[in-house]
Amino acid sequence: MKKHLLLLATLSLFLQHCKSTEEAPNPVETASPRVPETADNYLTTLPAHIQTALAGTDNTPTNNLLTNDGAALGRVLFYDKNLSLNRTVSCGSCHKQAASFDDEVALSKGFNNALTTRNSMSLLNVRFYRSGKMFWDERAATLEKQALQPIQNPLEMGLTLAELENRVKSLSYYPALFQKAFGSTTVDSIKIAKALAQFERSLVTYRSKYDRVKQGLETFTAAEARGEQVFLATPGGGGAISCGGCHTPPMFITSAPAGPFAFPLEAGINGQNRFKSGSLRNVGTRKFLFHQGTIPDVNSLFNGQRPVPAHNIPAPDVANMIAFLNTLTDESITQDPKFSDPFN
Repeated sequence: MKKHLLLLATLSLFLQHCKSTEEAPNPVETASPRVPETADNYLTTLPAHIQTALAGTDNTPTNNLLTNDGAALGRVLFYDKNLSLNRTVSCGSCHKQAASFDDEVALSKGFNNALTTRNSMSLLNVRFYRSGKMFWDERAATLEKQALQPIQNPLEMGLTLAELENRVKSLSYYPALFQKAFGSTTVDSIKIAKALAQFERSLVTYRSKYDRVKQGLETFTAAEARGEQVFLATPGGGGAISCGGCHTPPMFITSAPAGPFAFPLEAGINGQNRFKSGSLRNVGTRKFLFHQGTIPDVNSLFNGQRPVPAHNIPAPDVANMIAFLNTLTDESITQDPKFSDPFN
């Protein structure tokens, strides 16, 4: 009898240990984020050439102006894995700071390791996409509407809006952050979306070699200067469009390209075979480009192995074009602490 009781006790302890081990990766509340008492400065004074571009393309709505406290709250929400069903992924899992808020794979993994159906688009300079429409197929009318869709996506983060609100309400570090950002501790999905959008609009690149050249602080090499000429030139005439027609300087993004090229047999914007033109900033260091991630890197755009419509340039100018595109790299945004994961 004693032996039998001992066996039951041992089995009970074993089962408790297994249960504890299974639940360990998914605690009710993770460690509190490390955020400064006074919010970081997200209201950066931008160089004149970028301020001019922003004046004509800013998609910030009047009811969600960028504030330091709003972006600070958005940063915490952006990196909080509690916002996924099993608390294993965050927005920052697929939009990594070190990868220019892009991912390093063609298709990202969601909370249950299922792959996304589209490539994770870089979030750099989304504020300059004048129409404000988000996703490769522009199905979200605004950045605020986009912010909640990955959270609700059954492959990506897997929560309902009610579950999202309850999760955030249950976490002890949010009341003070919401109070600072919105003047109230009340949590709802509208405020969550606004805070996420503020953080994402703060992701502006302005410290690349290209920017220093445009400020008169540096000069292009001969190859870089030639590359810029090729980028801005209209090849062949006859209604052709330049690279700059879809990726307009200085942020190399536009929401109204004059003649976007098409991908055969793939439905995108309004069901047509067209897709959004994202910012080319930091393209020299990003991996797996385009909506399916089929282009490994910027060097593969012009090598003929994976033909992309309207991306053919004369072979002698390929190196010049790549040299120019590499001047768009702003390494500071991939290292700046105010954009980093506060849970690390």
